[in-house]
Amino acid sequence: MKQKKNGFTLLELLVVAGILSIISVVIAQVFFTTMRSNTKSEVLKDVKQNGDYAADVMVRLIQNATSVSATCSEIGEDPTPVSSLVLYDRANNTTTFSCVEDSGIYRVASVSASQTVYLTNSNVTLATSEGVSECSTSTLGFSCRSVGGIPSSILISFRLQQKGTAQSVAEQGSVSFQTSASVRNNY
Repeated sequence: MKQKKNGFTLLELLVVAGILSIISVVIAQVFFTTMRSNTKSEVLKDVKQNGDYAADVMVRLIQNATSVSATCSEIGEDPTPVSSLVLYDRANNTTTFSCVEDSGIYRVASVSASQTVYLTNSNVTLATSEGVSECSTSTLGFSCRSVGGIPSSILISFRLQQKGTAQSVAEQGSVSFQTSASVRNNY
């Protein structure tokens, strides 16, 4: 009588190796997709936090200004954006919001009494919708609306993207911001 040998045939081993390779490819794809989406989420979070902070500071200072030096459009007219905005406080001190170039990075800044305070950090830059870093009304713009020649609201719009060019589309992140602030004219 023949004794039965226990073991696997070559065909069984090839089938198992094929199944394991397919499973490992699927797992690797899921892992890399997750890593890419996490990287993009982190980039967008940083860009959004910078933009929200800059917008909040500008709105607060506009609301507390006694006057604004801007050419305003009457309500109903199409406002023309300008690239900087000058605010005056009760002591007639000025604060200017504008785009400032800092080592090849274009940042939102507040300049008062010859002191520059950056409202965005060095991880992000102002950029056009095409991704070109620059200072222009398409990257940081202020539009003023007035009633009877008195400024009533300022529309702030800007676009931020992460510094440098990301290697892949999955890592690129840019966000547009737009908000308005009522001028209270606290005389």
